[in-house]
Amino acid sequence: MSIQVSGINKFYGNTQVLHDVNFTCNTGETLVLLGPSGAGKSSLLRVLNLLETANSGELNIADAFFNFATEVQEKDGLKLRRKVGMVFQQYNLWPHMTVIENLIEAPVNVAGLNKAQAMKEAMQILATLQLADKADAWPMQLSGGQQQRVAIARALMMKPDVLLFDEPTAALDPEITNQIVKIINELSETGITQVVVTHEVDFAKKIASHVLYLEKGYIVEHGTKEAFITPATSEFAEYLAH
Repeated sequence: MSIQVSGINKFYGNTQVLHDVNFTCNTGETLVLLGPSGAGKSSLLRVLNLLETANSGELNIADAFFNFATEVQEKDGLKLRRKVGMVFQQYNLWPHMTVIENLIEAPVNVAGLNKAQAMKEAMQILATLQLADKADAWPMQLSGGQQQRVAIARALMMKPDVLLFDEPTAALDPEITNQIVKIINELSETGITQVVVTHEVDFAKKIASHVLYLEKGYIVEHGTKEAFITPATSEFAEYLAH
């Protein structure tokens, strides 16, 4: 299995945002994290690649194990993030670098990839995402949808075992959202494990193999995409009805 989360609790000060969270996500699955604002979705996502640490519990992800009873070292977080990529809601592209420079920065300077090889791989990924003509563009010259695809391309350059998405369709129009659906579904066919935070049910239905529904930091429902048709809990049924 690709991800196993056991007994995760997370606090911000005195406020507990994750309560005894347990789940598994097998290799190649696309797990969607759903729930209202403040449910703990983004906090859980950030724990999965150690951008934040939990207060207690265990995480097994991409063949790495962490027990939050002991302090997680920053070097372990950096090492994990080579294998667990993240696509941020704000894209987080470097504005002073062209698209291709954004893509090759980490493979060359973090993973030690030869620059010529990195350029070749970057152009292949950009071509796949229909962005080859934007290789020399600056991020500010791109539309929101193009920036989102560049952010996905940059994450893919590190050949991650797991790819995390935080609200990947926020502020995108329906046509661009459909492009993101297509990309995520095509990636799932390659065997990569994906975890996607969203509040958009229609989007979730199009990409999910599995769904995890949270309320106030608690898991309320966890199942396959069949849960969208036959929810096991009244809370999830009510959420879907809105």
